[in-house]
Amino acid sequence: MFRPEPAVRPEPRTGVPPVPPPVPVAGPPNAPPPTAPPPLAPPAQIPPGGKPPKRRKKRGLRRILKLVVLFLVIYVTAVVTVFALSVTKIGSLPTSNVTSSGTNFLLVGSDSRAGLTDDQKEQLHTGSVEGGRTDTIMVMHVPWFGTPTLVSIPRDSWVPIPGHGEGKINSAFAIGGPDLMVSTVEQSTGLHIDHYVEVGFAGVANVTDALGGVQLCPADNYNDENSGLNVKAGCQKMDGPTALAYVRMRYADPRGDLGRVQRQQEFMSSVAKQAANPITWLLPWRSFGMADAAGSSLIVDGGTHVWDDARLALAMGMVSMGAGDSTTVPTEPDTFFVDGQDALKWNTPEALALFDSLGA
Repeated sequence: MFRPEPAVRPEPRTGVPPVPPPVPVAGPPNAPPPTAPPPLAPPAQIPPGGKPPKRRKKRGLRRILKLVVLFLVIYVTAVVTVFALSVTKIGSLPTSNVTSSGTNFLLVGSDSRAGLTDDQKEQLHTGSVEGGRTDTIMVMHVPWFGTPTLVSIPRDSWVPIPGHGEGKINSAFAIGGPDLMVSTVEQSTGLHIDHYVEVGFAGVANVTDALGGVQLCPADNYNDENSGLNVKAGCQKMDGPTALAYVRMRYADPRGDLGRVQRQQEFMSSVAKQAANPITWLLPWRSFGMADAAGSSLIVDGGTHVWDDARLALAMGMVSMGAGDSTTVPTEPDTFFVDGQDALKWNTPEALALFDSLGA
């Protein structure tokens, strides 16, 4: 019987070993057979009206935050620019050998009527006196470290005036303007004056009105013909002309010039608080109006820049909020009559102790 020839297997290639079949890996007994990995799930789709992914939401919040910050920077820069362009600058302060620590601002409220119309003079009860004297004299001491101190100097203080003998300290301004005023304060206090800031009658009224009025608290009823002040006792919001009369009045005040100093400090504190009110800055017409009114009201020395004004404003705010001190140069209890006029004499030991504490 015919039998087919057995198939002849091909001979392996010379030098190439045959590939052995895979050896199954032994698993634990009764182990389930291996299964293929499940297919990848498709990305989740956001249903219509559903919430966006958190990452996209965070990006949106960051974008909004950046826009808000950018707007605030532009807004504040614009307000500061309006203020800076409105300020009037005079020459540099005279050179001085007086040295002291910290930074000292001389704040002067001038009774100059320059720039006022006849109607404004009548409305503000300023009269038409020529020239100018200083109804307000204050030194704001800002230390390198610590809290600021505001020192009021009564305008009737009898002091030496360099090159002009002795007289009331406010007459130094009438004789020699800001330069002699600075020299007189430096010589009398031993404090070096770094910056000079002056505001006139119109400035007090304009700044007050730009702020929408300021809260002041007369201790008594006043009806003073000289200043035009006619108010009842108690806290009340005063407009520009009324606030100016309040800080100028002294003849109806039994404490005279010392009573006026106290009311001037009250006014400065109220202005600082009102200026720090967020509403003042959130209302553009008020913030830009205040910046223009404040800048137009100020006369500063050539070395005072906008960052110095900001430092002064911060110090005023700290004093008004109780984070600084406010005081008056100590004087003798009674006035004395000299050269045909009433004047105030400093309590020398106490006054020197005050100025020494400020780094004089």
